[in-house]
Amino acid sequence: MSDEEKLLESLTAYLIADQKHTIRIYGHGASGKSTFARKLQLALGEERANLLETDPYVITGEYRDLLSSKDFPHQKVTACIPAVHELSSLERDICALQSGLDILTIGTTWSPSLRLSAQKPILIVEGMSAAFLPKNLFDLSICFYTDDQTELERRLARDVAVRERRPDWIKQTHLARREQYRRFYQIYEKDADLLINQSDDYFLVEKQKNIEATAFDNF
Repeated sequence: MSDEEKLLESLTAYLIADQKHTIRIYGHGASGKSTFARKLQLALGEERANLLETDPYVITGEYRDLLSSKDFPHQKVTACIPAVHELSSLERDICALQSGLDILTIGTTWSPSLRLSAQKPILIVEGMSAAFLPKNLFDLSICFYTDDQTELERRLARDVAVRERRPDWIKQTHLARREQYRRFYQIYEKDADLLINQSDDYFLVEKQKNIEATAFDNF
């Protein structure tokens, strides 16, 4: 059994009761968080677990073009910066589900709008935006990261095929993404209960703090 399979097994054991749980899965772009979040939802059962993807809460367009970082004044700001996210709207939607209200997710060109039912006991919140929310919204925080080259290779494979981005544009913006990740986003990795390195073909689970469940003793 791989480490990823062991972690999925441990998480399903940890979340076996019908008590309410809210989990966040976050990390920089192309770190593997979306794939893992979907695997976790399937392992738990779609009838028990909602998956709220936070990509629609990332601001694009004219407002973002007006932003500038004093640390990187000649770079376009990336999603590594909290100001690029509609955090109040995201927190509102999470709190609505936690309090028993259904929500409609925000549709995108690659993801249609869906109704999430508050009757499901488990909420998985996945995406970069989740890093910037108060930790006390969540029972468990899982963060993913990779090295520079792995992120670039994954972006080239995913963004060209799924998001119709140009390979030359991805390569040009990669340095800015990594610089802003190290300056603004990497600091939030310390808030993770589980930190997972997915560089190359690895799935290395680094146990952090606040894990009380004995289900995680294998890590």
